[in-house]
Amino acid sequence: MSTCNEPTAQPLNSHNITRAIELWLLDKYSHSQSECTATTYCEILFSLRAYLQERGSDLDHAAVDIVAIIQAWANLRVSSSRREGNVAPSTYNQRIAAVSSFYRWAIQNKRYCGDNPAAQLTRATVQKYSQAHALSPQLVRDKLKGIDRSTPRGCRDYVLLQVALNTGRSAHELASLTWGCVHIENELVILTFERCKGGKTMQDILDARLSKVLLAYLRTIYGEQLDILSAHRPIWVSFSDRTYGQAIGSQTIADISERHLGVSKVHTLRHTFALTMEELGAHTSSIQERLGYESLAATSGYLTKLKKAHALYSTHA
Repeated sequence: MSTCNEPTAQPLNSHNITRAIELWLLDKYSHSQSECTATTYCEILFSLRAYLQERGSDLDHAAVDIVAIIQAWANLRVSSSRREGNVAPSTYNQRIAAVSSFYRWAIQNKRYCGDNPAAQLTRATVQKYSQAHALSPQLVRDKLKGIDRSTPRGCRDYVLLQVALNTGRSAHELASLTWGCVHIENELVILTFERCKGGKTMQDILDARLSKVLLAYLRTIYGEQLDILSAHRPIWVSFSDRTYGQAIGSQTIADISERHLGVSKVHTLRHTFALTMEELGAHTSSIQERLGYESLAATSGYLTKLKKAHALYSTHA
């Protein structure tokens, strides 16, 4: 058990760990201004704590006692995952980074004495964009055409996937859309995505066809008088009995993508968007701007790897 000698310190124990996590998250959020980061880090820490408690430990235990447990946990897939084996290197690294951040904060604030257990773990090697590939336009058209749009659920899935493919937005950006993010100008829908990559606010103008389809879907869900909707009403609503009418999350969007397009990673739709722009002759700078990347060189490298991956994937498909 960790102990601290300073009288003003509040060392971690079973009674104040939850409060310590809350204070750490407030500190993280004040720097990043990213609600998505705060939510993800919260889930990571409480998942680790539950795993430790199942094994008779907790976050306040000495590093030597929990470092191996943390490493084992960081490699585990969630119970609902359909895949087997360890998680992707990027997921492992994200978990270790979050845990390390918590312990750095705890040490700096005299809530934990001793070494940072996560700092003792080697990060996994990640080959950037090594698993990236784009879907072929013909496959996308065929799959979307097969969605039954006569039901509200099918209509939602169709429009959601169309918006994803036409904007290149991530799952959490799509999930965050509310009526307050929708603006209509000359019958075209303008979507505002807050806190995108790098904390940016991005906007996408949908073409006339997709604008019409999106508004038709919303009228199916909320009725004809869209102008009286409150700003917080979600664009993508749940149809399950337990959460009916509430906003769906990133995992549900991933499930929708897998059900209709055969890919559970929504980032594949982002890759498809980027490669389609490139093949249509868009300048790299335009693609960089739409994706929210900081560096033109990084965008160029991303597109090069994406084209190679897509060519290899197409050859073996």
